[in-house]
Amino acid sequence: MKKIYLSLLKLMFLLVILAPAFTSCEKQEENNPIPGKLEFSFVADEIENSLKSATMDTDTVEGLNYHLLVSVMNEDSVLVLDKEVIPLYKFGTEFISQKVELDNGAYFLSLFMVINPQGDVVYAAPKAGSKLAYLVKNPLPLYFKVTAGVTSRIPVEVLPVNNQPPADFGYVAFAIDIVRPLTFYTAVYLKYADMIMAPGKYISAYLKVFDPGGWGYRFKAEATVNKFIVKGMSGIYTFKVMLEDGSEHTFQIPMEDLIATSETNPLLLGIGTSHTVYEKVFRTSPDSTADAMITDLNFSENFGDHPVFEASFFTEPILTVMRTKRSLMFMDIRRELPKSATITRVELILNAVHNVDPYLDSAFSIVPNPFYKGYLKHIVEPWEEHEVTWEKQPKTIDANMVTLDYMPWKSSITYIYDITKLYVPEQEIAVQSYGFMFVHGDEQMPGGMQFASSDAREEWMRPRFKVYYTLPN
Repeated sequence: MKKIYLSLLKLMFLLVILAPAFTSCEKQEENNPIPGKLEFSFVADEIENSLKSATMDTDTVEGLNYHLLVSVMNEDSVLVLDKEVIPLYKFGTEFISQKVELDNGAYFLSLFMVINPQGDVVYAAPKAGSKLAYLVKNPLPLYFKVTAGVTSRIPVEVLPVNNQPPADFGYVAFAIDIVRPLTFYTAVYLKYADMIMAPGKYISAYLKVFDPGGWGYRFKAEATVNKFIVKGMSGIYTFKVMLEDGSEHTFQIPMEDLIATSETNPLLLGIGTSHTVYEKVFRTSPDSTADAMITDLNFSENFGDHPVFEASFFTEPILTVMRTKRSLMFMDIRRELPKSATITRVELILNAVHNVDPYLDSAFSIVPNPFYKGYLKHIVEPWEEHEVTWEKQPKTIDANMVTLDYMPWKSSITYIYDITKLYVPEQEIAVQSYGFMFVHGDEQMPGGMQFASSDAREEWMRPRFKVYYTLPN
């Protein structure tokens, strides 16, 4: 009896210790709710073949012609999705919707229609009590749950509409006039000048779109080109861009302008006060620029006067050994700008050297299946142009790294790269920058990139920095 009593005391003591931990976990879940993801699926053998296959999470597939029109209510009969237009993808004989985020909880699917490219409803899920409800096992409303952090797939039974009236499915109308989906591409950017190609950068913002009928949509625009879908209607769409500082900017966009957008030609929404943008070009030279090459084949040798700015990995044709090359460059462009200048964009202009100047040490002809990609990385330690070697190379970091792509098949030898984030960091860094290091994309794969350096014999071949900046009003 005494042993049982002691065991009970130990159990109670353990529960007292663990209780705060359970409470803490519950509070943490309440304070940091994780949404669940929802996708709908159905089978329809007769649907047209124009609906193309896609991967589960992609939204870049061309020719997405079919969409779902969906309404979802929560347990309190409040609409959380009201005639939401959702892209549709094909997987064999099954059709699956793009994922939708919903909070953790229970819901009812109250409307489900499939829309073709012409805006016609071609399939619909019948509602309970309707004339056609007996043809499916589970008519609408369809009960389902969404679990935090989990993707739930809801299979829905649909029937072809053909010429049957909406009432046979339990709907008042199919509302064909408002369900034609319109896909458009857009980006929000900081405006620095009244010009089409104004130097600036994309920013994230909340975007409200109101169609000509007054229906509103809320999107989160990322700092890139975004693809959004709204209902297609003739007339003027109202765009309201809301920034983190609480400011709101309104644009009036005709439907025709939205239809004309593409991923490479998006609708640009410029935000900010217009300023004059100044340009200044800095041409590198042996005196104004520090650049050098380093290699593991001569790890203690300095190449401060090397005429090639390169990053590569390939076999020496004579010594038959593998070698890696990297290059360093530093030019203080801020010293030549007005103290009050705000840099908005920096471009690095390089000239490829292969098959151009026999005095430049080109080696592309001996590289089998070359790999053309490189990186510019922040150098965060001091270095000297005529002292740096492979064994004494300075430290670099990956923050704000710039990727350089090279296309040897293009006719022009000139390449222009946007290196703004090396001078106006997107990621905050707590260290001083001492230029950048040029590194081959994969130092285990043969190939590389070679450009003229500041020590190239021909001045026109040397690198240039083109800087865009603004001044206070």
